[in-house]
Amino acid sequence: MIHSFGAFELDEDARSLRLNGADQKVQPLVFDLLAHLLRNAGRVVPKDELMDALWPDVIVTEASLQRLVSLARRALEPGGMGDAIRSFVRHGYRFALDRPGLAHLEAMTDPVPDNRIEAADLARLHDWAGLVHRFEALDGQGGLGGADLDLWAFAVECRGRPFEAIPVLIRGVAAHLSENRPELAARAAVTIAKLELERSAAAAAAGWLDRAEALTGSHQDPRLAAYLLWMRSRLATFSGRADEALSLSMRASEAARICGDAGLIALTLTYEGFYNIALGDTAQGIDQQNHAAAIALSSQVDPVTGSLVYCNILWSCRTFSDWARARQWSIGFESWCAASFAEVPGSCDLHRAEILGTQRRLPEALQAIETAIPKLSDEEAFSIGEGYRVRGDLRAMMGDLDGARADYAAAYASGWDAEPGNAFLLAETGQHDPALAALDRTLSGATWYHLQRRGMLLAHKARIAALAGRGDVARAALDELQSQPGRWSQPAAHALMNEARHWLDPEDPEAARFLMLARQLWTGAGIEYHAARVRLDLARLYLRAGDETAARAEISACLRSAERIGSPRLQVEAASLAAPVTN
Repeated sequence: MIHSFGAFELDEDARSLRLNGADQKVQPLVFDLLAHLLRNAGRVVPKDELMDALWPDVIVTEASLQRLVSLARRALEPGGMGDAIRSFVRHGYRFALDRPGLAHLEAMTDPVPDNRIEAADLARLHDWAGLVHRFEALDGQGGLGGADLDLWAFAVECRGRPFEAIPVLIRGVAAHLSENRPELAARAAVTIAKLELERSAAAAAAGWLDRAEALTGSHQDPRLAAYLLWMRSRLATFSGRADEALSLSMRASEAARICGDAGLIALTLTYEGFYNIALGDTAQGIDQQNHAAAIALSSQVDPVTGSLVYCNILWSCRTFSDWARARQWSIGFESWCAASFAEVPGSCDLHRAEILGTQRRLPEALQAIETAIPKLSDEEAFSIGEGYRVRGDLRAMMGDLDGARADYAAAYASGWDAEPGNAFLLAETGQHDPALAALDRTLSGATWYHLQRRGMLLAHKARIAALAGRGDVARAALDELQSQPGRWSQPAAHALMNEARHWLDPEDPEAARFLMLARQLWTGAGIEYHAARVRLDLARLYLRAGDETAARAEISACLRSAERIGSPRLQVEAASLAAPVTN
């Protein structure tokens, strides 16, 4: 009989245990224990049954069985499965092949079996509020172990209150240490670091990562190594060290592949792709992120890991203006998030708002961001500035220019930047020099966020400079973009570049083709607002040339788009332009 679990394969007939195809040395009794537990995977195997099976006709104590279980766990640790053998005090042991996404969070000990079983059932049902209440009640009775506290903290995260999980996890670190499980204490410390970084407490995050590394010591667990390296890469990006972040993420991905954990593979691959995109290897980065998303959606990945994969890919798509890809992945992940969380995190609402704003209706997008901002303010301070920026963009497209300006100012006040929307609005109101200055300030940044958006920022700079009659500035921006065609391949960037080429010499009879190409690119990218905006520029061009038929066609198409997406601003502009043609 052959049993496959994680990256392992146990062949009973050949008496072999293989990890990623390589034979592992295990003691005969360890092999027999694993085989017996695997044959009975999913049920608690009584201690007496195990001792009878492993030591027939020999009297041994429970201590002998405990030592054997410890050796078996150690044998599985290189493949990240050291916690697959669960202890049930006064009962026995169970090999958990169910819910691999939650395997590292299930209780290792169970002093109150019935209560712990109920908690596991609540986790399986994703009843996070019920699970939190259950642990609060159990906490009053005392006796919660480290893994119990890990699961409690996880439920708090899934309930939509991630920072309330920190004190529970701190208790978990201490509990794991008292149970002599420093590797599990280290994992909890990494999770604390993750939560601290997400509320912009980089110093606290660095401290907890140092604590995790100290606890890890010489312990060789690829799963823990992958998790710690992934978090180190995130901390590097926070400090603007993009090259170091990529190197760390590559090491994290390798460790994840060794342990065979689908969630960690998806998570580390997502971030490796993210850093590759930021540093210019766009094609490879997109391929890596697409692969990661497919893993996350087709595997039993836990909700927190899945949401990190989803948010990172959507964030990458948004900052790279790859809206078609963003929409494709959001379809599957929106339903996945709704089924996984008690309350959808604010970051997911933020992503949804911007996608709605580019490819659906603006009023619905504004409603989504209004829902997101209070959540971001309470729980995800790192993203609150981005929330204001997105709302500013939506308000500008709908025509609330004063509201947009206020949101852009709020984004800056929170330590974020509001580009390119702020610069776009400044240019539309004739303030070209302030617009270019704002873009230059952002382009001077060297963080991962600035690196990834550089192409779109340059494209906006080229367009605004051309509108302002600054041909030298526009051409310099275009030259940089054209020097790396594979890096800036998104249709939105090329649409802006073609607008810039038109405005460099709008009187040239051939210049109209650049606007037509820009309109096609915006339409192909599914960004109706900007496609409609360019239609109005084309209509003005046709009117100056005396071609009222062509102008009327563009105005009519703009009006239909404006009504469909819910943009009063475009409706007013199109109606105003249509009046002379109609009269």
